[in-house]
Amino acid sequence: MRKATLVIFMLGLLVACDKMQTLSEAAQVERTIRQEVKRDVTGLTALTQAADETEYDGFAWRRGETIQIRQRQNGELTLLKDVQAPEIIATAVKHNIPSFSVVRYQQGWLVVFRTYVSSHCQVVYAYAYHGKLDNTPQCSDAVFAEQANGKCQSPINDEWQVFKEWFFAESLVAEGNPVCAAKVAQGWQTPVQINN
Repeated sequence: MRKATLVIFMLGLLVACDKMQTLSEAAQVERTIRQEVKRDVTGLTALTQAADETEYDGFAWRRGETIQIRQRQNGELTLLKDVQAPEIIATAVKHNIPSFSVVRYQQGWLVVFRTYVSSHCQVVYAYAYHGKLDNTPQCSDAVFAEQANGKCQSPINDEWQVFKEWFFAESLVAEGNPVCAAKVAQGWQTPVQINN
């Protein structure tokens, strides 16, 4: 009787596990970003506030290495030499942040960067964004399905958003991806870059 009960239990467990769906890559990336912000919202907020008090537009640092500081020049982030930002490193150390990359974007800061390819054949750059993004739609599968290239946001809390920016992955057409080929047939293409 005990073995029969164990066998029935195991079969039930197998059926339940078989019906469980795993998260898509997009859902996993968004969950990771949300978890990282929630885990250290105080430290990340302090870091972006310290960055905001400088004239610079980007910082990257790993404990034990020299900080990289960037500033926008002619629309591009340029690596600066012979500049320091001890207050940024001190804030990271105080909040036990071993490495970071933050970039000024609109009226806030992008942090916690991840990338993936969507089911609509788009390369998606996903970030935690500290600030408000005006005129940026809420993320949904419909937004991705409608636009080859675009931006969207999903709130984490009152101050933080998951911000996504995507571009049609035209390079996957040459690899024979049928979804990408169908999107080309619909007129999708990557945006044209104009360099001044």
